[in-house]
This record gives sequence, structure tokens and C-alpha cells, in this order.
Amino acid sequence: MGYMAPHAPRLAGVIVAILAATVIELSPPWFIRYAVDQMILNGRSGQLLWLALGLMGVSLVQGLIDFVRLYASAAIGHRIVFDLRNAVFGHLSELSFSFYDQARTGDLMSRVTADIDALSEFFGRAATIVLSNLITLVGVLVVLLVWDWRLAALYIIFLPFMVQAMLIYARRVQPAMRMARQKLASLTNVLQESLAGVLVVKLFGREAFEEQRADRQSAALREANTETARISAKWMPYVQVMMGVGTGLVIWLGGLGVIEGAISLGTLIGFVTYVGMLLRPIRQTGMMLSTVMRSVAAAERVFEVLDIEPEIHDVPGAYPLPPVEGHVRLEGVCFSYGGQNEVLRDIDLEAEPGQMVALVGPSGAGKTTLVHLLPRFYEPQEGRITIDGHDIRHVTLQSLRDAIGIALQSVFLFDASIEDNIAYGNPHARRSQIEWAAHIVQIHDFIASLPLGYETPMGERGVRLSGGQKQRIALARVLLRDPRILIMDEPTSSVDADTERRMHAALEWVRQGRTTFVIAHRLWTVQHADQILVLRDGRIVERAIGTAGQSAHEALLANNGHYRELFDLQLVGEALVAEEGAGR
Repeated sequence: MGYMAPHAPRLAGVIVAILAATVIELSPPWFIRYAVDQMILNGRSGQLLWLALGLMGVSLVQGLIDFVRLYASAAIGHRIVFDLRNAVFGHLSELSFSFYDQARTGDLMSRVTADIDALSEFFGRAATIVLSNLITLVGVLVVLLVWDWRLAALYIIFLPFMVQAMLIYARRVQPAMRMARQKLASLTNVLQESLAGVLVVKLFGREAFEEQRADRQSAALREANTETARISAKWMPYVQVMMGVGTGLVIWLGGLGVIEGAISLGTLIGFVTYVGMLLRPIRQTGMMLSTVMRSVAAAERVFEVLDIEPEIHDVPGAYPLPPVEGHVRLEGVCFSYGGQNEVLRDIDLEAEPGQMVALVGPSGAGKTTLVHLLPRFYEPQEGRITIDGHDIRHVTLQSLRDAIGIALQSVFLFDASIEDNIAYGNPHARRSQIEWAAHIVQIHDFIASLPLGYETPMGERGVRLSGGQKQRIALARVLLRDPRILIMDEPTSSVDADTERRMHAALEWVRQGRTTFVIAHRLWTVQHADQILVLRDGRIVERAIGTAGQSAHEALLANNGHYRELFDLQLVGEALVAEEGAGR
């Protein structure tokens, strides 16, 4: 109803059109009654032509009004669905990372597409049809009571049975519809996963397995739809039987009334006509109830998403983060996913403007989680984080994330040109700026060698590029935003050794004047870091800050602690790889 409110004037017009169409629809039996009683039985054949022409004119007017009603209701429905789809997509973009840690992409796609399409059918067609039919049923009852209350009583007797049948049908079909929507979402999720991971599927020869998964979900959807159809199928014969019984009783009792002179023949014929007219709205209302229940089930799923509150949001009174120098502090920070299994414990960290801070440690130590706290992808349960003295919880998310650039190890590229992908974070960037960023990450020459240059389409998820090329384009995208705080999660993991060394030399120049956090697994890449933190089991177990006489790397090696252990293990691993290569 909230989404219908902005369209109230148009909806009022549709309701007026429905009322007018109903009045016109109910008029033909009046013409028939008058024709039989006043013309046919009295032999006034000359006036029949005018009455017939009047009926034709009424039908023409009804057709025009129905056109306006149907077109207007469909247009309103599409507008409402447009607003709702935008609201859902906008809300999804505002939800926190914790929501997407648990959500299934296929299920979300089903809610945004199939479920909202079901609402389109409700707003654009079903709602107005049900309203029109209910008004028609009430209008027929009023007319019958005016004509003859005794025959109208037959109609009234049947009404409770009709209403009860509708309620039973609605009560049974709604959970069936809800189950069908859930099965459709599950099927969509399986198909999305299989298509997105088609390379892995083919690599391991699991096509048959994926076909079986899709077949199981498709079979479940088929069974759910079959159950819905079974429930719906009971409604139509029931209505047909009830209307047949009602018509028979009207002809029997009404015929006796005509013979006895209690009612006119025209009234009886009009009654039978009205009873025949009832069949369409009653059957159609039953069919539309199926659509309404499907829409209710879809709406539940849509509003489940809209009702989710983002865990990370701007607090009241949040202010834009002013231009920053990059002084970052973490004080007593603790974090766990979902309040369980603490990932970070008692993290204290201070990074001066322009410093390079390296985070090293085994997988699962909490390195990536730590840097994800800076742009407030997640909120720590304890402690606080400040940038230039500003508590990041008190500044707006947009201004905070504008000040931070992140180059992730896992790269996502859009199905657009190379230029559009590099400029994604800065859509107003000039070509010269885009080329500057590409030069920095050592990919300009490759792009220039392509027939279409920077206009070359990437393909979905950048499938036309190698892993290293995708990683460099993603890094160029970050650099183009010119952030004061730069986070790099193993930014050169997918490039060859020669390119990696050239990229590191370029990045040494880029990070000047920026506070840089680097997550590194190859320790030689952080030898020039101003500060190195060693994480293990969510704690900082070692740290060192470089001085004029000794680098942080050298200080940690001299400690013979965890860092030294990691370094020696890596040297052994590289030596083994070198020996294997020489042996070949």
C-alpha cells in the first residue's frame, strides 16, 4: 500500500472507470427484461431495433472504458514495480558485508527478478480484476433484491458457500505458492553457481553432477507447481457445479412464479442472464486469487530483504571526513564474525602518514579482516579506529571510503571496456589520467597493442585477460581514485617475476605521501616496509618499526621469532622449486 500511495490520483481514476464499467456491464439484463415484458409480449416489434442499437452502443462504451481501465491499471502497475525494484536493488547495495557472507546470489536474483515480476502481475492486472469482480457480484445482488427478493434469496443462500470455498482455497494455495517461490529461488541459485563456475565444472569433469543438481531442484519446483495446480484445479469444478445448481433452482422456482403470475417472464429471463453473468467473475476471481496468493508469497520474500537493516550505516550526526593526511590508529580492536570465533583480539596499531605497514602471517591469521575494518566493511565489537583523530564510526561511509583505496587479491571486472573498468571508481577521469594509472601498473603497452586499445571489451568477469592482466587493471582502478590510504592485498600475486619487480618499483613511487597497508605472503616484497606486523591466531605476535640504522625486516629477522620462521620456510620452499626447475 505504501508503494501505491504516490499513484493515488491515477488509482482513483481506475476505480471510477471500474465503477462505470460495472454499471454498464449490469445494464443488458435490464434491456432484456424491458424488451420481453414491454415489447415482445405486447407485439411492439418496431421498437426492438432501437433497443438492439442501444445494447450495441452500451457495448461500445463498455469496450472504451475497459480499454482505459486496463491500460491505466497496467501502467500504474509497471510504475509501482519499477519503484519497488529500484528500492530493492538500492537497499541491497546498502546492506553490509555480513549480509552477503550468508546470502546466496541466485536467491537474491530470484527475489529481484521473478518475485517482483509476480508483483507486476498483481498490480497491473489481478488487483483491478478482483476489485471489478467483487463490485459486479455486489451489483448483481442489489439488482436481484430490487427485482424479486424471493429469487434473490437463492443467490444469497449460495454466497456463504462461495465465500467459504474462496477462503479455503486461499488458505491452502498460499503456502503452496510460497513453497514454489522458494524452489524457484533454489533452482536459480544452482544455475547461477553452475554457470559462474563453468570453468571449474569442466576442469573436473563434473558436468553430469551439475546436471543432476539442476535436475533435482527442477524436479522439486515441478512438484511444488503441480501441488499448486492440484489445489487450483479443485476450484473450477466446484464453481461450475454451484452455478449449475443455482441456475436450475432459479428456472424451477422462477418458472413456477411466472406460471402463477407472481413475476414476469422478462424478470425470469433477466434473472437467468444475471446468474449466467456470475459465472465469469466468480471463476475469474478464483483464478486471480491464485495470482494474488502467488504475489503475497513473492511480496513476503521481497519485503524480507527490504526489512533487513544494514549493520553498518551512518550514525545520527555523522559528518564528512575532511581531507586526510593518513594517520591511522587501532586501539584495542576485537572482532568476530557473527559474535563467534574471535578473529582479531586486542589489536593496537598506529600508522603515520606516508608509512608502509606490512601485515604478514599464516593463512587465517586475520590479516584481510583487519584491513576490512578500516573502510567499515565490518564493525569491531570492541575498540576503536581513528583516521587523523576522527573516529570512523562518526564520519559518513561515503567520505570514509572515498579516502581509502583497496586492491584485492580476488579481482572482479565488469563486462565493459578496459577504459570503463579502470575509470569505474572515477568515472570523470580523463584519458590521460587513465593512461597514467595503466603506466604505473605496467599494462599500458599491452593495452595499446590491442586493436581497439582502451576500448577493448573485457568480456564477462574479464575472461579475455590473464590473471595478472586483470590484477593490474584492478590496481590501476584503485590508483586512479588517488586515495590517501592505500590497502593492497597481495597485489602482485598473479604476475610474473619480472613484471612484479617493475610493479613494485612503480608502487614504491605511487605510495609516496600515502599511508599504505600491504598484505604480503612473499616476504621479500615487504623488505622496505616502514613497519611490519606479524599476526597469528588473530593477535599481533611480533612487530618492528624501521629506523635509520636497521629496517623493520632486519629487526624481525634478528629476533629469531615467528617472522624468522616464516622467512626460512619460504626460502626452503623457493629453493625446492628452483631445484625441481633445474632438474627438468
